[in-house]
Amino acid sequence: MERTPQKILDEVYDLIEGLENVHGLIKKETEKEISALFANLAPPDIADLIDGLDVEKARFVFEILQPPISSEVIRKVNDSTREDLLKELSQDRLVRIIGEMESDDAADLIRQLPPDRAQGVLGSLEKKHSEEIRELLKYEEDTAGGLMELEIVAVNQGATVGEAIEAIRKAADQMENIYNVYVVDPKKRLVGVLPLGRLILARSEQKVSEIMNRDVISVRQGTDQEDVANIFQKYDLSALPVVDEDGKLVGRITVDDIVDVIQEEASEDISKMAGTTEDEITERSSLKIAGIRLPWIITSLVGGIVSASILSSFKETLGQLLALAFFIPVITAMGGNIGVQSASITVRGIALGDINPAKISLRLLREGRVGLVMGFICGSVIGIVALAWEGSPVLGIVVGTAMFCAINVAAIMGTLVPLIFKRIGVDPAIATGPFVTMSNDITGLLIYFGMATLMLRWLR
Repeated sequence: MERTPQKILDEVYDLIEGLENVHGLIKKETEKEISALFANLAPPDIADLIDGLDVEKARFVFEILQPPISSEVIRKVNDSTREDLLKELSQDRLVRIIGEMESDDAADLIRQLPPDRAQGVLGSLEKKHSEEIRELLKYEEDTAGGLMELEIVAVNQGATVGEAIEAIRKAADQMENIYNVYVVDPKKRLVGVLPLGRLILARSEQKVSEIMNRDVISVRQGTDQEDVANIFQKYDLSALPVVDEDGKLVGRITVDDIVDVIQEEASEDISKMAGTTEDEITERSSLKIAGIRLPWIITSLVGGIVSASILSSFKETLGQLLALAFFIPVITAMGGNIGVQSASITVRGIALGDINPAKISLRLLREGRVGLVMGFICGSVIGIVALAWEGSPVLGIVVGTAMFCAINVAAIMGTLVPLIFKRIGVDPAIATGPFVTMSNDITGLLIYFGMATLMLRWLR
């Protein structure tokens, strides 16, 4: 029966876990057996295996791998595993691994090394590869320049189809994926793009300028990676050329890099909404983790103090009818939940470019309708519960109406606050979460106790 990748992974894992001492009791036969099993696995599967091992065994397994497999695997492991592996790699082995990488991947790995070690590795690489990496290191990591690779297939606009195909053959060894041939003028400015499908169907003597697509979508080196990802998504691209200020072709970004960017941006937005960062996942220092989380906690603390002062100002109302206290948690919690839901959807819409000024009124109207429906349902339920518990129809009306109002206010605020922050130049993903949570607690309490105070004579 044919072994699946998962079964092979299980076999390798069992072999590794059975080792008592990865330094002293490893037999060469075991290494050969593991190496043979790895021959049937893709690099991402091997990376998953290594991520599941402790540090010692992860290093042992990685030592078995040779370039180009090791070059692929070290790209795919998670950040903390990669950090541990890089610490133990000799410079010679690291040079061999980076030497098998495309320029953009090599630059990403070099960025993770201490400056002295990075310079040593760059000095030991092949001159051309080293120069390409140094060029990419000039750009910020989260820009088009930081994402691009310098390996491209480009031909002059006077070239024939046959010459373009020959250029592809020459570049095939250096490039993992080739999607297009780029066409440039004598000054190296990008003037067209030729998809491989169209190239293959054309006659070899045809000029590329006759069949190329002149409506080229490109980006500058300084374009933010989130904007680049949106362009890929909008135009359904496989590769995107990068040009400089003069329109000269300098590199390309491929879709596999953008998949990583989309995941990174989504994780970053989620982390920001929770008041933390992705760095916390790999951070080992408790003090640094506390420092990352503290701004969110302080904001919540301020909100709690304000809420406490509101309760204090309504202490006479609360003292005359203790049953009001029973429903404080549910009023504030429901408002907070609805607000965070609306805010999360709005922040994501802003990040994806789905929300523009023309759609703001429609977005507010939609959230308002949703708030009405949810407020009516939740308000009715909590009102009936209050009536059943305390036998007071007026209390049921107060609690139910307060819930209805709190949910509607929260839905509108959760939508409006990110839009306001975006308008004034504040990152909505960072500021929205704590502000919406705090403000919904405060408004929920004000609505609840304001109504209770007005109707106190009927509640007693």
